[in-house]
Amino acid sequence: MKSPFYNDIYEILRTKGKEGLPVGLIAKLVYNRRASFFNSESFDWTYQYVRFFLWAQSQKNTSPFTKGNKWGSYALKADELKQLELQFKEKEELPSEKTEELKEDLSDYPTLFD
Repeated sequence: MKSPFYNDIYEILRTKGKEGLPVGLIAKLVYNRRASFFNSESFDWTYQYVRFFLWAQSQKNTSPFTKGNKWGSYALKADELKQLELQFKEKEELPSEKTEELKEDLSDYPTLFD
């Protein structure tokens, strides 16, 4: 079930972390994100939709949403909160013999600084 509020709910819960948020607050934040002059949904409709969507998604193993520590709260699963970690290794130095050979190979070409 792909919800029109899926991305909003995911972003809201991602910023909160593993603690999670109560359904009422999630619904209020989603409603405020979608509030516009042309929005015809009421807050009550948005609240019921978000509540049912999170309840249904928390029952599935494949869903990124899970029930929170407190009653009526939801959070993202721990593996969804992991961030990509990059490891930067320093460039390995070539032995001095190899650099000399490279310089000799390049000496046949004209340079601008001679």
